[in-house]
Amino acid sequence: MNYLKNLLAKLLLAACVLGGAGQAGAAQQYIVTIDTATLGSGPAYLGLYFLGLAEAAPATATVNHLTGAFSGTPQLTGSVTGTAPGPLAFSNANGGGELVLAVSLGGMLSFDVGFTLGAGDAGTIFGWSLFDESSYLGADGDLGTISLQPGAAPGAIFTVNNASGLSNVSAVPEPSSVLLMVAGMLCIVARARRRQCR
Repeated sequence: MNYLKNLLAKLLLAACVLGGAGQAGAAQQYIVTIDTATLGSGPAYLGLYFLGLAEAAPATATVNHLTGAFSGTPQLTGSVTGTAPGPLAFSNANGGGELVLAVSLGGMLSFDVGFTLGAGDAGTIFGWSLFDESSYLGADGDLGTISLQPGAAPGAIFTVNNASGLSNVSAVPEPSSVLLMVAGMLCIVARARRRQCR
């Protein structure tokens, strides 16, 4: 009987640890921060876009907590709805959508972005840039992108590319991932205590 209890405890521990680690690797929520201090001061624009080919897997990007020295109302084109600070819902339907929002340079900008991705083979890309009336700022194009590749292996669906040192992207584990990791840690602690009591 003790053998069966020990075996079940080990299997539960392995499931909790592997489940938590696997879920944490497949995070679909990101925090993006952009430091505009090195760009001086003055007016500029933040651009966010979500673009997919006609055969792209159906996908959405939800932007929240848009913070910084923004002014005015966002200019939205294509498949995007909402207003700052969010939620702003982007879809890759009909080619995708774009947001342009006026900003004063010299400080930090940030936003959260989360994705849902349906079945399909072709990918979609989410990107962000800063620009003024005549050129891009901080990079020759996008400051960064997140590529959604539905055909990729689990845990490698999202590819982050920071084109410049101005932006930073941090993956945020889903709440269920954190709970699984905590459950795994509790199993490890319980197992260690049982061994000490013997």
